[in-house]
Amino acid sequence: MPVNCPSEFAKAVYFLCELMKSAFRFIVTRILAAKAKQQLKKHRSQVIAVTGSIGKTSTKEAIYHILSKHFKTHHSPKGFNTELGMSLAILQEEASGFSSPKMWLGILKRAFAKNKTRYQKIVLEMGADKAGDLKKLVAIAKPDIGVVTNVSPVHLELGQFKDLDDIRTEKNSLIRDMHKDGIAILNFDDPLVKTMETKAKVLSYGTGEDAMVKASDIEITNKHVKFTVTYKTDSAEFAVPVLGRFQIYTLLPAIAVALALGLSLKECVAALRDFQLPNGRMNPIRGIHHSMIIDSSYNASPNSVARALELLGELKAERKIAALGTMNELGERTKEAHLAMGANAAKVATELVAVGQEAAVIKQGAVEAGMPETKVHTFFSSEEAGAFLKDFLLPNDLVLVKGSQNRVRMEHLVKIIMENPDLASQVLCRQDKAWEKI
Repeated sequence: MPVNCPSEFAKAVYFLCELMKSAFRFIVTRILAAKAKQQLKKHRSQVIAVTGSIGKTSTKEAIYHILSKHFKTHHSPKGFNTELGMSLAILQEEASGFSSPKMWLGILKRAFAKNKTRYQKIVLEMGADKAGDLKKLVAIAKPDIGVVTNVSPVHLELGQFKDLDDIRTEKNSLIRDMHKDGIAILNFDDPLVKTMETKAKVLSYGTGEDAMVKASDIEITNKHVKFTVTYKTDSAEFAVPVLGRFQIYTLLPAIAVALALGLSLKECVAALRDFQLPNGRMNPIRGIHHSMIIDSSYNASPNSVARALELLGELKAERKIAALGTMNELGERTKEAHLAMGANAAKVATELVAVGQEAAVIKQGAVEAGMPETKVHTFFSSEEAGAFLKDFLLPNDLVLVKGSQNRVRMEHLVKIIMENPDLASQVLCRQDKAWEKI
């Protein structure tokens, strides 16, 4: 008998198991998609769908926050934005079955046996990693109101998108074939969104003169973003407890949705006074040694990192530390993007902590931009970086934490340096038991 027979047998068994898992997942996805589509038709819920390269979840949460105060509204509690995830959201499931057949069987049982709450509005997040993904989601839940936030360079690995125009075409598919009585809510500050085609009525938002829902007089503090919104002949002043000038691109589409549904600017002002961003999206957290953390550990892309660093530059602190993790799925742009990340950090940060596979490239970008090498600290893992910062932080330090979710997981760093790690399950992203195993 050949020596490699056992290993060949093990490979065959492994391949068979993976094939069975894929087949099971495919079947479950098809069943849940059909049930989700059936439920939407049965309940006649009005669908508000959000897509875009960055900021989908935060925008979805802002829309839900306003609408839930005036309508019976449902939304996915997490970033359920894939075909399977969105079906789970529509079926009012709060968690995936991950790799547990038992959990999936429980979900299937509830999908068929459990009566679901009837909602007037349902706010859904629709994501796309490659061309054709949105077509599958729209087939399940055709939007009555479609929101496109932006087009940015993400998901550019082999087998994903080719370029920005490819991403634009995909995002446009959310609204292209909407009914003429539907409403497409578009970010007119993004030229790639502004020129999208749709059969629906367009309600635009932004800061330019041609935006129908227009923001002006934008001010930021360490606790709020303040701005004025003008719509038709009405205007109102907003003060929302979120960090960063760029958060108007989270709030404006939510205001636009509310206006499209008949609410007033005054009602939007009242609704957003207590809005909070989802965990891991620019949230302030008290750190050890009386430091302050801006936790943006959920994910990262070139544009979102640039926005976060812009905020770091605007806020006041004795020392500003940028703890930045590798950005994933950038394809041929990977080195260029990480060099730019380091260069941008050098402009606003006192110290730079670079984490992950591209840490050396981030450091190179910072040093070439004039940051002293002694001010740049590189680590392979977020845990190692957290251990370093635990001893390094001083009173009144301000720490920005940002990085992509796969392989980097910067929330581990935040947990190490936060003042009260016992609150991690409440304030950090990806704290489910399933994530702890990954």
